[in-house]
Amino acid sequence: MDYIVLDLEWNQCPGGKDKENKELPFEIVEIGAVRLDEKRRYAGEFHRFVSPKVYRELHRITKDIIKLSIEDLDGGEDFAQAVKEFLEWCAESEEYIFCTWGSMDLTELQRNCRYFHVEYKAPMPFIYYDVQKLYSLCCDDGKSREALETVVDKLKIKKDVPFHSAVYDATYTARIMEDMDFDKVSAYTSVDTFEIPKSRSKEFTLDYGTYSKYVSRGFRDRDSVMHDANVISSRCHICNKAVRKKIRWFSANQKMYYNLGYCDEHGYLKGKIKIRKSQDDLFYAIKILKLTDEAGVQQIKQRQLSARQKRRNRRYKEKEKLR
Repeated sequence: MDYIVLDLEWNQCPGGKDKENKELPFEIVEIGAVRLDEKRRYAGEFHRFVSPKVYRELHRITKDIIKLSIEDLDGGEDFAQAVKEFLEWCAESEEYIFCTWGSMDLTELQRNCRYFHVEYKAPMPFIYYDVQKLYSLCCDDGKSREALETVVDKLKIKKDVPFHSAVYDATYTARIMEDMDFDKVSAYTSVDTFEIPKSRSKEFTLDYGTYSKYVSRGFRDRDSVMHDANVISSRCHICNKAVRKKIRWFSANQKMYYNLGYCDEHGYLKGKIKIRKSQDDLFYAIKILKLTDEAGVQQIKQRQLSARQKRRNRRYKEKEKLR
């Protein structure tokens, strides 16, 4: 298994979100990648500039970050040709997994492929390594997400090339993978959901040992998501047995739901469902189930009380308006 450490630079509408192309909010202008072998040793790199077609003026933030002009980028290739060459370069490895710093690169890669009509069949589920998350799990609190340069400084990695160039940022990410105790956290892959399961039979659950993650198919409306049996079911991710409901699914905002169950063999299990909207305007669920302790139980109970209080406050305000 080789590791393709990918980094992208992109531009956005200089006129702001109101004027952006909604199908392409971020246009890729640079592709950089480093290949590491199975022992995470350097085995090659890839770099292409991409001539922009949608946003022919650089956003001020983009210009400041990448230190390039439209004229510089026009020396590059069309996106379709650049990504074709990139994917062919990736395929030189019989088996590989993408690694990125953060969670946006693969989503934007697929979005650009869709917009420019480049055929790219991503695997389902699309598993990758978010090295930013892995560093936090390995060396920090598991929740914080630090900037690439901050981590490079913390690990005292030599800064011999500039940041905010796609291939150089990929190089620094690769060096972090080499430097950190990667094996300690390698089980904690991430999954990209630019494309979601097309049917119930394609839905999937990933087991990470300490928790499980389920991704549903798409639904036409938000309410249908939380009425689906697969979405709201709770099973212990260790023994796969259905758990007894202690607190049913509840929410304060219809985007995040919580519940509490009890497995007779393994104890309390807390659940969290995030409702998201896909690129095709379908609603889908990401459900995480995790064993918890008494502190976690109390946290869920407090969330439920807060949600109830918010509902009471809303009802009170609505009644006041009618008076």
